[in-house]
Amino acid sequence: MTVPTVEPALESDRELADAAERLGTPLFFYSLPALRAQIARLRSSFSSYPIQMLFATMANDRAEILRTIASERVGACVNSLLHMRRAMKEGFSADKIHFTSCGLPVEDMQYLQAMSIPANLDSPLQIETWCRLKTGAVAGARMNAASLNGSPAKSDRIGMSIPDFERSCDLARRLEGRVNGIHVYAGTNFQSANDMLRILRGAFEIVRDHPELDYINIGGGIGIDYQHSGREFEYAYFGREICAMAREVSEQRGNGLRVLFEPGRSLVGCSASFITRVTDIKDLDRSRFVVVDASVSVFPRPYHHPDTPHRARVLGAATSNGTRSIPSTVVGRTTFSRDILGNYNLPEDLTVGSLLSFDDAGAYCESMMSRFLGQREPSCFVYEQ
Repeated sequence: MTVPTVEPALESDRELADAAERLGTPLFFYSLPALRAQIARLRSSFSSYPIQMLFATMANDRAEILRTIASERVGACVNSLLHMRRAMKEGFSADKIHFTSCGLPVEDMQYLQAMSIPANLDSPLQIETWCRLKTGAVAGARMNAASLNGSPAKSDRIGMSIPDFERSCDLARRLEGRVNGIHVYAGTNFQSANDMLRILRGAFEIVRDHPELDYINIGGGIGIDYQHSGREFEYAYFGREICAMAREVSEQRGNGLRVLFEPGRSLVGCSASFITRVTDIKDLDRSRFVVVDASVSVFPRPYHHPDTPHRARVLGAATSNGTRSIPSTVVGRTTFSRDILGNYNLPEDLTVGSLLSFDDAGAYCESMMSRFLGQREPSCFVYEQ
């Protein structure tokens, strides 16, 4: 695996370091301007067809983030009643929320129907149960990505096959209900637009062949170039292809098609940095270990996905001091042997007290924190200018 090289300090490092000194470390530093800019970038990529963008609240349910996203007229994709209530509290209207989950109990279905929240259900049995609860009920069907025509997706547990989708439509009709849309979870953290498009073409075939469907909901997807290698996802190309497919299918059906798109972690990932302070440096068995006051329990992505490490840098490092960088393993301050935040080339003269900042920490970082290892909850600063 290629070891990321720490880059020179950015102009914003002063704000990050000041916040860390004022509030202490570890620290999540959120930038609302960066979040708004990313939303605008995504929206401009889909400008040739009316597409409703959604945000997966499981990626980050911080109130300031939800309020900002709601104010930008983005909808919410939720998979729990807790996140649904939180989204509504922070400004998402019921008509811009899609509830997409697996194995819903009857009481949750009844609550969603009472609130008129659209739901995408995971199996024929779930569709049948939903339609038995209310005459004229409508629901979306979750499609298994690997089951779609021509799809290269790996098999997983999400959604249903095409035969089960057809059976769900029949069950709904017999109960005086209707399957009114489909949802497909294409996958996560795609680095190539074509990899995702090869899966989604099969989903558009389904809505083309079923003109009674009102919408297609595309979930998951656009990844983050965590190492900032320059090989970024092809936003503009992907947007053009999705819009073209939507227009073509609408024309073939002879009626309109509503398209919803939840772009995955890319919507919010770039909005935050995670800052931690060096507490120890030691050499062991010809390796250098840099210990910090954080842990994978409060910055969990490195533990779950060590294959896609965050770019890191030393805040305040001079750009022309000629200091040599050497391989270093950044570890948490616990006794857990896998408390490893990543492998980096860090300055040879790094000292205790130095601040390290990890980029792209806005998705699946703070939201996945746990009590495991008993570490202090990080501070948080939200930059609003």
